[in-house]
Amino acid sequence: MISIAMATYNGGFYLQKQLDSIRTQTLSDIEIIICDDCSSDDTWNILQRNAALDLRIRCIRNEVNLGFKKNFEKAINLCTGEFVALSDQDDIWLPDHLEHLLSVVGDCDIACGDAELIDEESHSLHQRLSERDGMDFCPDNGFDIAYRIFFNSSCFQGASMLIRRDFLKKALPIPECVKYHDAWFSALSCFCGGLRYSSKVITFHRRHSSNASHALHWKKFLCIHFRKAPTLTDRYEWARVILKRCPDLDTQKKEFLCSVFRFYDRNSRKCKKILNEFFRIRHYRSVYTTRSKIYIER
Repeated sequence: MISIAMATYNGGFYLQKQLDSIRTQTLSDIEIIICDDCSSDDTWNILQRNAALDLRIRCIRNEVNLGFKKNFEKAINLCTGEFVALSDQDDIWLPDHLEHLLSVVGDCDIACGDAELIDEESHSLHQRLSERDGMDFCPDNGFDIAYRIFFNSSCFQGASMLIRRDFLKKALPIPECVKYHDAWFSALSCFCGGLRYSSKVITFHRRHSSNASHALHWKKFLCIHFRKAPTLTDRYEWARVILKRCPDLDTQKKEFLCSVFRFYDRNSRKCKKILNEFFRIRHYRSVYTTRSKIYIER
């Protein structure tokens, strides 16, 4: 069985379309766990109506507002399936969203697919999430993804993820130093069973007019991310947590985490920042974008 963990908060305007897309998945052996974070609109009424129609849906209303990260964590902890899929409240899943991820995951901890951006009227913006984030590659070796996540940014979307439940025993609770739960899951998976990425679009990801993104010219994109990489000081704390939760790491992975410590330590000292420039140049192909094999679409 696959569990679906959804966190809701004042999402009544788009929620029904997402619930319909989940209930009509090609895989029917699912449970849908939804935690509502004290919504003040009609979200809770919509959830109650759908739960009455579909016994696979279980709704929980929080007594106090937890925030999206802790609300997702609560929903995940209530899941009982072998795999857990994360769901946003305003996206739309393609009918084979779960079936494709299950076919992709293999023996990895996480499978992740691509998404097409849509506007608030559900019209296509003719751009993929991977294009917006400069994700035109994914290494075959899951550990190599760590360079991108720790020295640039994570481009793996939680709403297009399927996660092995055994892996979540290590991943939870989500550390306080983590801002986005999906970035944390992606990072930790590099040191456990790995992440497998598929270029197939399995999600219509909604972007609202107030925060819609536009494609960047590749030179401008690299310039922005080249400046951004050294400021991700939270990665230093991530590395500490990973060492604590995964004490049996092999030498290569421990050395990588040590390189994270050295990188951000040097970045705090003006006289040693130049060494980080050499590090980024040496690992440019891993930290930034290059062409490599992507899991074949099915």
